[in-house]
Formats: sequence, C-alpha cells, structure tokens
Amino acid sequence: MHAIGPELTGREIATITYNWDDRDVILYALGIGARLPEDLPFLSEHAPGGLRVTPTFALAPMTLLLAPLVAALQIDLRALLHAGQAITLHRVPATAGRASVSRRIADVQDKGRAALVVCEDVLADRDGPLATAHSSWWIAGAGGFGGPAARAARVAPVREIPAGRPADWRATVGTTAEQAALHRLSGDRNPVHIDPEMARAAGQPRPFLHGLCTFGALGHALGRAAGPGRRLASLDGRFTRPVFPGDTLALEAWWASREPAAVARVTVDGAPVLDPVAATFAPAA
Repeated sequence: MHAIGPELTGREIATITYNWDDRDVILYALGIGARLPEDLPFLSEHAPGGLRVTPTFALAPMTLLLAPLVAALQIDLRALLHAGQAITLHRVPATAGRASVSRRIADVQDKGRAALVVCEDVLADRDGPLATAHSSWWIAGAGGFGGPAARAARVAPVREIPAGRPADWRATVGTTAEQAALHRLSGDRNPVHIDPEMARAAGQPRPFLHGLCTFGALGHALGRAAGPGRRLASLDGRFTRPVFPGDTLALEAWWASREPAAVARVTVDGAPVLDPVAATFAPAA
C-alpha cells in the first residue's frame, strides 16, 4: 500500500467544474428519499413558489471527487470507508448554475490499524463559496506511521443527546430496494453500493446505502422541521454502521433551548447508524 502520513496534509487533490440544472436538483431529492405529495416543492418546478433545492444538494458535486482521492492516495477502493461528514451551507444554491468544487487533504490521523484522512471540499460560484464540507475517510491497513490520532475540529459544536430527555421531534424515512441505485446517479458511483461481489469484498453481506444518502435524508427532514423561517446552516455527523436499501430510518432531534441548533441521530431497528449529529440553523433567505 502507498505510504499515507501527515506529509499529505495540505495536498490539493482536484478542482473540477460542476454544471447543474433542475433535473439534477430533482434527481438528488429523489435519491435522498423525497416523496410525493409532501415533497412536491423539491420535485417540481410547477409547485407553488417554484422548485426548491434540498439543503444538502451541495454534496452532490463533491462526490465526484472520490475517484481523484483514491487515485491520489493509491489505495484499493475496498479499503476505504466513509467515517464522517460535515457541511456548512453558506448560501442556498440556485436550481441551475455553474460552480467549481475543490478538494484538499486537511488532516491525516494515525488510528493504528488504519489511517483517517480528512478532506476539505469547497463549492464556489462567481459570488463566492456556496458550501464548505469536511469528510472523514477510514483507510484500513494504512495506519502505524506514528502520526497524531486526535480528531479534526468539527464545523458544528459537539453536542450530547440529553440523558433521559425524550426527543423533541421524530420522523421516519423508508428507503427502497432501489435507493442506492437511484442515489448513485447524483455522482457517487462506488460499486460497493450496487455490486454484490464488491460489497462482499468490502466486508458487507450485500450492497449498502451511501452514507451521504442517510446524511441527506436527515438534513432534508431537519430543514423541513425547522419551519419556513429557518434553513439548515450546518450538519456534522459520524457514520456508525451501514444502512441497507429497504431499511427504515428513524430520525430523532433535540432542539437547543437558547440557540437555533439541535442534536440528532438516525437509527435502524434501534441501532445507531448516524450518531451523534450536530445541526445549526439560519434565517431563511
């Protein structure tokens, strides 16, 4: 395996141009679980007020940078696991546009039997940044180089779920057997999400759902739950186990009492799959 160590910190991986239109916006919304009739504003330009963009749509172009990352690290794709994701949403993208998306390595941590590589992605149009994201990638067999093992700083405050306090909000999102096949059309073509043999080689019994699909489903639901006067401003969570197409996602959130923020989690059959998650909100434009 190619040597991975702290000397990679700061390395620029790639910058690409991303063009999108309303078809991409609708396809992404469908991929993270938007359904009729409640999600008509995210699925049709004929909805009252026109088509709306789901909060985490900015992650779609960032998935196109997975292949350049794998090539730059010279690793086997099967050794790669998406461990965590964070995003700060500076502005709401238009339903059509053109932007650049760039990726650099922000941190490399030694986890002993693995390395944790943290990437920073920036999506920007001619008016400036639309979103900044940090993704954490667990690379099996790449540790032991003696570097730091501490976690990188999170974009949202680390929050604990209040002990003994019932959730303030709950929702469920049903995934379908075709969910991963649909979500991959927004950019992430990693075969572990569609090919049974690749999934087994990666240590899973069958193809599993993209972590960003679960992440997007939570972001979409939290954005609606926050009400018409607020929008999702940041989301930061850790993936704890895989979700399989057909699973039902159970979403829970606890609202902060003195600020527009929440701590949330996603479970499947009582087992955490995205937990903990910190969210913040901003006034809607």
